Amino acid sequence: MPRKHLVANQTNRRQQLQAKLWQKLAREIKAAVKVGGPNIEANPRLKAAVDKALQNNLSRESIERNINGSNKENDQMELKEFECYGPNGLQLVISALTNNINRTISNLNSYLTKLHGQIAKPNSVKIFFDNVGYIAVYKKANNDVDKIMELTLPCNVIDVIEQADAIEIKTVPADFYKTKDILKRNQIEILDAEIKLLPQNPINGLNLDDKRRLEKFIDACDQDDDIQWIVTNYEGD
Repeated sequence: MPRKHLVANQTNRRQQLQAKLWQKLAREIKAAVKVGGPNIEANPRLKAAVDKALQNNLSRESIERNINGSNKENDQMELKEFECYGPNGLQLVISALTNNINRTISNLNSYLTKLHGQIAKPNSVKIFFDNVGYIAVYKKANNDVDKIMELTLPCNVIDVIEQADAIEIKTVPADFYKTKDILKRNQIEILDAEIKLLPQNPINGLNLDDKRRLEKFIDACDQDDDIQWIVTNYEGD
């Protein structure tokens, strides 16, 4: 194949992935509005969804359109979380926003069969995950754990963890933005920041076949229009 065709295919693939990401970001905004209403300051999930959308270059016009979308459209969408087990202690929490729950369950069961997993009973998996505000900042000579702990004293911080190249801060969700704002005001460069589920007991060491199945499962979920996000307790090797 001529190189220009390869480049064109790669460009099209990137554009498709970007379009898929924007679609999921827009749907997460709709999901947040459905749960907590359209007031960004009074709805932490919506605020987090808007922040993530802006970080990924979704236009403000699109964000406003999805916040102020028709109530009829939102009423047709059902927000659903699935808790699942996979092989060798793998735990998964999957969020979906769908107008056809039977289709979503059918697709998810198909993906789980290939993973050698299954849907679990409500609250049998999610109890092993904590909902936290998560912020990762660059670790530098003048930016260490002691400094971060001092700056965030006014906040309800759960933990501060030093990694090789970064410092991770976990807060209660209600103090996520307060902590983030303090770090920004003190010129602390933020790598990542979001409210999310984190596993209480991360696992690693899946065998090669299980890792490949998990990768294919995550890819299938990413490609599914109904599935918003997936969280697992697998942290890699």
